Amino acid sequence: MNVNNPILKGMHAIFHNITRNVVFYSSDMTPIDHKGRVFNTELKAALGIPQEVNNMYEYTLLLGADYSRLKMLTIVSACSDVEFLLKQYIENYYDTNANKPKNFYQRLDDVNNQIFTNKGVDLNRHSFFNKIKIAFQVRHICIHNMGFVDESFKQKTGLDLPIDTKFDIDNTFINETFTAIEELILLLDRL
Repeated sequence: MNVNNPILKGMHAIFHNITRNVVFYSSDMTPIDHKGRVFNTELKAALGIPQEVNNMYEYTLLLGADYSRLKMLTIVSACSDVEFLLKQYIENYYDTNANKPKNFYQRLDDVNNQIFTNKGVDLNRHSFFNKIKIAFQVRHICIHNMGFVDESFKQKTGLDLPIDTKFDIDNTFINETFTAIEELILLLDRL
């Protein structure tokens, strides 16, 4: 991706190299790696692992965990990248008053209305912005509800999902979020 703005270039490098190439990669590869970590009989006996459990993957599932948390961390990381990108970009190029509330850059509609629309750019006119806003709501339920949908999530996203069901973060959702973030970076680079 060709980005000219030095702040955006640096933030894209962090997003691409850390969130995409490390965090997202780990969310796919850790379960595969754990399936290959086979327990021998002696180790199972020494650690009290049931004999029917063959590897680290099965042991993780036996403990009641699953690997969906890794997908959640990918979205949390991507949204944190966007938050920091907006903070750095706005404070360096737009905002002369850097005294924004702590969570200002997480409130994407406020960022759009108070910063960008005042400069003649409405991010809501771009479909990628809605995808990022949904990702931020997914981030919120991942952090506060372990990924389970609540009424606030339904209201803020417009998604008709059952309350108390886990939001399914699959690679399609993650890749669509990544594409939306790259589109945001490209738009900001043109401003």
